[in-house]
Amino acid sequence: MAIRRSTVGTLASFLLTSCAGFAACTSILPAQAAKADFNGKWSVQWCDKTDPDADCGGFDVDLTHVGDKISGESFGARARLAQIDEGGTIHGIAIGNTAILTIESLRSGGIYLIEATIDGRCMHWKMRDTVRKSEQDVDIIATDDVLTKASKVLSNNESKPEVDCRSIPIRKQA
Repeated sequence: MAIRRSTVGTLASFLLTSCAGFAACTSILPAQAAKADFNGKWSVQWCDKTDPDADCGGFDVDLTHVGDKISGESFGARARLAQIDEGGTIHGIAIGNTAILTIESLRSGGIYLIEATIDGRCMHWKMRDTVRKSEQDVDIIATDDVLTKASKVLSNNESKPEVDCRSIPIRKQA
């Protein structure tokens, strides 16, 4: 069975156009992925909604970002401070505004794979996988949350309360 020359020419034109289009798309992508700054303290509060006077818990990370490498520490506490994870180690790499991190809970020994994406002062934190199951106890690590970058307080007389990335007022702890 013979293939017509016009069909071969049409297919060749289509392939060339497709390749040129894909090359143009891939050359644009790196320019769109702006490098984010993961440096600093990021946190989310977990409060007991049934008792507004109870101490809030939460999850905090303090990250250092140099080049594409990220390292840091974490701290977690349940609402009412019922359980505390006094520290965990964080390591990972940043690619644009997303980081792939590992976090080890010093409370349980568990190690988890995290995807963290920055959007302004907000970090979308999502646990993607378990690298090593916890050996004991429970972990106090955010699994799917939005952390807010710590901001410098301008004055103690602020009339407008500071809100986190979820639009929830941040409660000041005693």
